[in-house]
Amino acid sequence: MFAGFAARVSWSDRRIVNVAWVRVADILDEAGLAAMPEQKLAVKLEIDTRPPQGATLRTTVVQRHVLFAVRAHMVGSLMAGKVHALWTRRYPKGRDWFDLIWYRSQTPRIEPNLELLAAALLQTHPPLAARAVLWRGAGADRAHRLDPERLKADVIPFLERPTDAALLTPAALADLLEPGQA
Repeated sequence: MFAGFAARVSWSDRRIVNVAWVRVADILDEAGLAAMPEQKLAVKLEIDTRPPQGATLRTTVVQRHVLFAVRAHMVGSLMAGKVHALWTRRYPKGRDWFDLIWYRSQTPRIEPNLELLAAALLQTHPPLAARAVLWRGAGADRAHRLDPERLKADVIPFLERPTDAALLTPAALADLLEPGQA
């Protein structure tokens, strides 16, 4: 039971990143958010049992009904994880590339934590680790080979304004990644 709701937890620890699913019945219906009464709220948790070295973290104290502390990755470390996904995922995901647009459109532009990026690449794709500092050029090269329509179709279900998917063009992505851009 979770706050009076039936919860079911499933867990997989067969890989380095363990995955847990928490599914809570009836909560969406009770909140008036379910299209069908049997819909469940599903939350996926991923726990990296061998995280790469180099992440920078920040602890923030929050008061929301109770006082608690949240420890989270700094935005440059989060971006390093995103660049790692862009370089190593077997197929391009519109969500990854849209996230890159968000990171690079901030003022000042967010830069990835290169120490973390290199460490992550060393774990998963060792030949790429030494090229972490070249992340912009490698990303721009890949951006020119993307199918923008597939990227848009992937990301649209996640966007508050589906028209924002129009930003996913090879030219716009390459511009955000130009080596001269800071």
